[in-house]
Amino acid sequence: MTDTKLYADLSRFLGDNEEIQTLLKRVMATHITWDEFLEMPLPDEMSPLALWNLIRALKRTFGIEVPVPDIYGNEYWYLRTHEIADSIAQIQCQCRADSSLYRRLTATKNAPVLVRSRIEETVASALLDGLDVSVEDYNDMLRMNRPPRTDNELLVANTLAALDEIDEMVARPFTPELLLRMRDMVLDGVDPNGLVRTRSRLGTVGTEYDASVLLTHSEEQLQYICDYANHMTGEIHDHAVFRALILPDLFRLYRPLPEANSQVGRLVLRLYTLKTGIPVLGMLPISQFRLDWEDDRLSSALVSYSPGAYMADRERQGTDLTDYATLSLQLALIALVDLHWKLHQLEREDDELRSLLQRDPEINHRQRSILGRALKNPAAEFRIAYHKATHNVVYATARADLLELVDKGYLVMGKKGRAMVFTPREGLREFIESGYVKGV
Repeated sequence: MTDTKLYADLSRFLGDNEEIQTLLKRVMATHITWDEFLEMPLPDEMSPLALWNLIRALKRTFGIEVPVPDIYGNEYWYLRTHEIADSIAQIQCQCRADSSLYRRLTATKNAPVLVRSRIEETVASALLDGLDVSVEDYNDMLRMNRPPRTDNELLVANTLAALDEIDEMVARPFTPELLLRMRDMVLDGVDPNGLVRTRSRLGTVGTEYDASVLLTHSEEQLQYICDYANHMTGEIHDHAVFRALILPDLFRLYRPLPEANSQVGRLVLRLYTLKTGIPVLGMLPISQFRLDWEDDRLSSALVSYSPGAYMADRERQGTDLTDYATLSLQLALIALVDLHWKLHQLEREDDELRSLLQRDPEINHRQRSILGRALKNPAAEFRIAYHKATHNVVYATARADLLELVDKGYLVMGKKGRAMVFTPREGLREFIESGYVKGV
């Protein structure tokens, strides 16, 4: 009824109050922190805290449920603000299997970008888990064609190998058994007691539970995660892009597995994006950008919150994950921008080398990548195993690429131990610019 005092009060407060209208528009547009809220013009009818709680109740009414309660039974949600909706639309458009970005990323000549991204992401997910690994160590293992020397290196190698098998699991639903199978793949041959640890990283999670408490809830949390990933729970407007981004963090937050939660979470992200038709999202080094953000290495113009401000505000937000959703989507967009730049850079360098090598048109894109690195670093060394891994080709192809460059006079072959090592010839640029190539 429109003649009650409650209606009159609400109509006056919500409909005729310019400050409230401005505040509500801002809340619907993007997440607002407590400090930002206090800086806005506020009405005098109620205290800032009371108004904050009222706005939060309204947001909760319009919010989207995240049906994975925590170990205390608290249920989480987020408001799909205009910024979140726009970010999801951008990410979905660029990450679909029919997108131009997917075609560029999976083009044979751009394989090095995808390989580097997978290595960076796998190492970053291990760092988030508190394991002592580095991209440099793993690249060194590839360059030297040596087997993993430590349990940490073996875990990274296993995770990368498991990523190659994910395509075969697309038709299978997420089940605790499948997740345990993924864990076994990651830990194959690894002694968990031999893993060298540093401090675990929170990233965007913002909190950490006691391991003994989590252990008693591991089975139910694993089932919650499976149901959520299978879309058996949750709302229709809880978009696959957001579900994909939160899944790895659910593993890191609730640690339902005894070991390798970050690694399994990363595999789940990859599998989920394949199932939902947004494969590029599963190829991005999301964990790496979360680390970069936590270490304050990202420009403040790219993200809404600094790590300190985010952590300080997270406790006040409670079960409202709008800030988490906003930040996660912003980091994914940054990762997409970075991917575009790396692809552009590689394609530009390839075009420049193609122009430089006009008199030798038979040089393929893999060989051009070798010559590009050789021109940048005259002391560079090339090995068959590293070339094979970087371009995802068989050993015979990698060997033929390098030997052909030797035959044409671009590289010099030597040995270190029993391994063949290839280095740039002296005066490589002058040799290329001269237009003289052996056998051409």
